[in-house]
Amino acid sequence: MPLLGAETEYGILAPGLPDLHPTVLSAAVVDGYAGTGTRTRVDDDGSIPLEDAHNRFLGNGARLYVDHAHPEYSTPEVTSPRAGLLADLAGDAVVRAGAQAAETQLGSPVRLFKNNTDGKGASYGYHENYLLSRATPWDRIVAGMLPFVVTRLPLIGAGRVGLGQRSEQPGFQLSQRADFFETVTALETTIRRPLLNTRDEPHADRGRWRRLHVISGDANRSETSTLLKLGTASAVVSAIEAGVLRPVALADPLGAVRTVSRDLDCRARLDLTDGRRLTALDIQRDYHAQVETSGLGDPEVLALWASTLDGLDADPRQCGELDWVAKLDLLQSFRRRDDLAWDHPRLAQLDLAWAELSDRSPYHALVRAGRMPRLTSDAEVQTAVEQPPSDTRAYLRGRLVGERTARIGAVDWSWLTLGSGRRRLRLDDPFEGTEAAVQSAGGLDAYLASR
Repeated sequence: MPLLGAETEYGILAPGLPDLHPTVLSAAVVDGYAGTGTRTRVDDDGSIPLEDAHNRFLGNGARLYVDHAHPEYSTPEVTSPRAGLLADLAGDAVVRAGAQAAETQLGSPVRLFKNNTDGKGASYGYHENYLLSRATPWDRIVAGMLPFVVTRLPLIGAGRVGLGQRSEQPGFQLSQRADFFETVTALETTIRRPLLNTRDEPHADRGRWRRLHVISGDANRSETSTLLKLGTASAVVSAIEAGVLRPVALADPLGAVRTVSRDLDCRARLDLTDGRRLTALDIQRDYHAQVETSGLGDPEVLALWASTLDGLDADPRQCGELDWVAKLDLLQSFRRRDDLAWDHPRLAQLDLAWAELSDRSPYHALVRAGRMPRLTSDAEVQTAVEQPPSDTRAYLRGRLVGERTARIGAVDWSWLTLGSGRRRLRLDDPFEGTEAAVQSAGGLDAYLASR
């Protein structure tokens, strides 16, 4: 399984402070978080440069910062889909704690949203990262991932009220992000967004590693959707890297992603280059079968993948553990009760409320009612907030940030400087600095002395 991680840009709003710039508001959230952490860079005189003032690495190995006027959380590097789910949920808890502190400082409520669009033309991202061998050809990655990311929307879509980037048409669709993709492959993430991003910043030895930066997924509230998103992609990346995947080819990927997103029955057929026409579920079943036959993928994810495809094939409305299905059921109940058209503003408000990181969210109400299953416990999430993963370099980074903050001159994903910056410790191998390596050396100080 490849090393994996995710980045979430959170929507943010302070209703009582309409003139406060969102960058300033986001900075208040980042700086307000009371957990252990250090800044990215400290100058020789001990000052923090302005551009780095709201950019922190945390004691759990993650990074919390301001990006494009949003608070953003990057998880630490992890080695399993379940660890990825916990790291993702830890991010929600961290930014929520930062927002609560910002409320006290600002004297006004601060609301956070885990979604991908404001419904008025703006889109902000949820990015997945998978580390794979540099020897894997890029054209093989594109061929394997492109049909996969287009057809996984029934599994991982967060659901959205409105069709079109600015919600020009009334309606509901599976994905928050589908309408914002304008090209198949490209480097950009904020303009002319591609289905497959070509950014290649491995934050590791470039001669050995490549980072696959996936920007086409939604930010999910459902733990089932998040586990499927990270776990199925991780399995497909493993199959691509192993050279065992034989994917289909879509005739029109950009058209297909919009078709799939608007197909609430999951029955629309997509044109393939070989003349066949298959549904998104057909294509996902093919991916599942190839991955399972190859002996790749996490067993828990493979079983969940298969059962979810079965459920969607029988009746998507029965898959209430998925974000888009649960959200659609909620919206339809309000439409029936109050005779609301899809362009009624109350439905857009409910869509936004679903994404809010608050106990007031309809999502949390369904969790409390037992209608939206959880796959983790509060204790597990809190552990992920406080402690770094044990089996990647995030362990060393997190331990140093949490326990030796005064010794760190600067820190990044693949290196850190100790003392006043005179000693630079490189971590180009993501599997260095693990708990086992530190313990084998005789502890943290002994490990540092041995490097």
